[in-house]
Amino acid sequence: MHLQILAALSKCISTAGMVVRPLPHRWVFFLPVVAINSYCYFSKVSDDSIRSNVIIETLIASDYILLTDIQRELRQIGQRESIMNAGIWDRLKWTLQLLCSPRGIGWTHEQTSIIPPHAHLSRLDFLRNRLIALVMAIIGNDIAFILTSIDPGFSRDAVTYYEQPFLWRFWATGLFFFRLKSSIQVYLLLITLLLVSTGLSEPDTWPDFFGRLADAYTVRRWWGRVWHQQLRRIVSSHGKYLSRHVFGLLPGTIASSYAQLYVAFFLSGLIHVTSFDPRPICFFLLQAVTITFEDFIISLARKAGAQSSFAVHILGYVWVYCSLTVTFGIWLDSMNSAGIGDYAGTLILNRYHGSWLSNESLPLRGNPEA
Repeated sequence: MHLQILAALSKCISTAGMVVRPLPHRWVFFLPVVAINSYCYFSKVSDDSIRSNVIIETLIASDYILLTDIQRELRQIGQRESIMNAGIWDRLKWTLQLLCSPRGIGWTHEQTSIIPPHAHLSRLDFLRNRLIALVMAIIGNDIAFILTSIDPGFSRDAVTYYEQPFLWRFWATGLFFFRLKSSIQVYLLLITLLLVSTGLSEPDTWPDFFGRLADAYTVRRWWGRVWHQQLRRIVSSHGKYLSRHVFGLLPGTIASSYAQLYVAFFLSGLIHVTSFDPRPICFFLLQAVTITFEDFIISLARKAGAQSSFAVHILGYVWVYCSLTVTFGIWLDSMNSAGIGDYAGTLILNRYHGSWLSNESLPLRGNPEA
């Protein structure tokens, strides 16, 4: 419990560093944030959820305190004057609204080209729509949990991913991402319903969290448009800074673009590390390598006169799924080693059926040869 209290204290300090007016020594607020978060990360009583959270919070603090002069550079849509001249309570409200919008929805830095369309619905219609989406996400999460629970490949004792039959790998990749998407949807939709139903937020500030699967005909589009973009700001801001100020690359160049790409995926991997196992970093860096190769092939195809078409998109879907299937094993083996797939319980079914899905009732758990 003390780690959660320390993490909350760190968040309060970083928020204070964003609320104060721009000062030459505003970076001082970042020092206790790093110190507290480092303690929480390396503590013997910490766990993977705490570690992931403090990495994210450290990156947010780094972006909004060190890298970006937020009160001068960032503005809400329709905001004419800098918030730095407002009173402290207005600046606090402004900062909290910024923190509640990691995708920049309602802000001038929102990347409208990659964010799904805003929901122009009445509050009641929006709540009804998102409630249905929440129910579907909960059902999807439970179904995915049941399927992974009875599959020995999703357990601590599983043989390595690349020792499994190819068809199983093909199936497991889709099942994992379906389950991950469902669980993320449940969490984010609950927050959405809470904020919109209480009037603390407006419906049009909550577009869908995931893009259309139809757009996933390249690996770049899968990660940049279809998958959720909740972490995009904090990984891209650090990529831009390192590219320009550390690597010395000019903005807008190909070298700068790919440097930002690799930094973003490295940080994504760092966020997803479990039990200090670096394999998730390898998985996410492989996505950057795949995108680099993909860009090269697309460039050659365009020079050869190839054009986008339905057939090309079908080929792209196959390519994206196969590339994820080939690279996913590094990440799954890491999660299996950490025992992430071994917990019992679903969001709904286990509430009404006791422990019928507990580990003791799952005969297929573990190594199939055991």
